[in-house]
Amino acid sequence: MSRTRKRRLPAPGFAEMQALFQRAIVEGDETILEQLNDSSKEVRATLFGVYRNAYVGRLVEVLRHDYERLARYLAAAEFEELGRAYVRAHPSDHPNARWFGRHLPTYLTGTTAHRDAPELADLALLEKTLSDVFDAADGVQLTLADLAGLTPEDWPGVVFSPHPAARRIDITTNAVALWKALAEDADPAERPQATRLAEPERLIAWRPELTPRFRPMSYEEAMMWDEMAKGLDFGGLCEMVATYGGEDGAPIRAGGYLKLWIEAGMLAGPEDA
Repeated sequence: MSRTRKRRLPAPGFAEMQALFQRAIVEGDETILEQLNDSSKEVRATLFGVYRNAYVGRLVEVLRHDYERLARYLAAAEFEELGRAYVRAHPSDHPNARWFGRHLPTYLTGTTAHRDAPELADLALLEKTLSDVFDAADGVQLTLADLAGLTPEDWPGVVFSPHPAARRIDITTNAVALWKALAEDADPAERPQATRLAEPERLIAWRPELTPRFRPMSYEEAMMWDEMAKGLDFGGLCEMVATYGGEDGAPIRAGGYLKLWIEAGMLAGPEDA
């Protein structure tokens, strides 16, 4: 009587093992277990589960560090749940952990579970923006002296550019008040209640020297900044300011915003413009 011998499949190569291992960690695919052995004290599924849980926990800690105020705003268990859900939705895809949490603001905006708490996305956006400003490339800052040689005829065609360490964002809640209360480590009972704003608050973040800062912008100033960032020349910016706030004093208002940005170091200098 003949016997049928079960054919043993060849062991996967190193690259395939890495891929199986990654899918097991971030997607829950347990195919990798076929390549592992039980220990003398525990089965392979339990052993690998410990490793997977430690890996996910480490990524949650990365989020907790990068979004310190958001983590402080939520209860520990709530942030843990949020972090693990984010890991499932956005597995780590960059060798530098600094960039792991870059999708969190949009994740919070787009998930049904968090739409009733828009302040979470706003807090995350504010923290991410300040981190991005801190890590942004160094660049030459435009100075008033750089403009000294311009003639009145030159000005309408001049195009300005944001400094690499300047960011414009909009938020829809009182996240700034919450952020400040969290920065002061205020007791939860003393923090302001989260509320939606009647209209978005327009913020600019930048990095004077080594410390990121932010401040609000009026609608007119934010509009001029956004169009400047798109490459509109100064003549066009003055026309937009005149259309919004009236022709009287429009060039002076536009020039005032420009001077404010230059003195704060928000615009790129000649080498970066």
